[in-house]
Amino acid sequence: MRYRLFVRLNCHLCADAFALLCEMGVAVQRINIDRDAALRAQYDLLVPVLYDTEGDRELPYPFDAEDVRRLCVDAAVAGGWRAASVATRRSGR
Repeated sequence: MRYRLFVRLNCHLCADAFALLCEMGVAVQRINIDRDAALRAQYDLLVPVLYDTEGDRELPYPFDAEDVRRLCVDAAVAGGWRAASVATRRSGR
């Protein structure tokens, strides 16, 4: 799956982000960061974060439908939109 949503259990912001993505029809895999020490270290206070595996781009919350479209839709499909180049947040870089 191209898009991953890094989340935590019982996170209302994570639930809101997932609901928005579902409403928009974005197929996304939810990843619980607390199951992986490396992900927890990288995204601890940042969740929810939408990650594009093909573009290696991240979109940290808060984001809205327009932000998601910019991340997900290429210029040809979006009628002139440019895919957002969201700075990747990585610990130690």
